[in-house]
Parts: sequence; structure tokens; C-alpha cells
Amino acid sequence: MNFMDRFFETFFDLLLALPRFIFSLIVDACIAIVDLLPEPDVADIQAVFDAIPNELVYFLDMFEFGYGLTAIFGALAARFILRRIPVIG
Repeated sequence: MNFMDRFFETFFDLLLALPRFIFSLIVDACIAIVDLLPEPDVADIQAVFDAIPNELVYFLDMFEFGYGLTAIFGALAARFILRRIPVIG
């Protein structure tokens, strides 16, 4: 390897290190902000579900939220399994 090849390799390594450094700073700042948030006190799950307003329960039931959630997670599971088959995925 001559001098110019090593120079350009080092230059590109430094050039690529800058976005990684900036990304790590952003992630560290996000972690610090999340750490500042207070933890919710969820001692009684039934109290949490009782706090859901009746109007929201009505619309969730009307739009069949439970079935939709089941269908979405079923499709995601099927996609995960199908991606693991060597011929198909």
C-alpha cells in the first residue's frame, strides 16, 4: 500500500466516524431524557383499565379493535415464519 492509499483510507475512516459520533451523541441525549421521565406507578392493573372512558371502549368495540390487533400480530408472525424458510424467504 502506498502513501496515497493509506491517506485516503484514513480520510474515509475519519469521514465515516463523524456521523457515527453524532448519532451516538443523539442516542445518548435521548437516553438521558427518557431517564428523566418519572416511572408510572401501576400497582393495580384493574384501576388502569377502569380509567378508560366508556366512549373509547364503545369505539374500540365498534371498530373491532381486538380482532384487528389479533389479525395484525398473526400476519406479523406468519411473515416472520415465512421469511425463515430458505426457498421462500
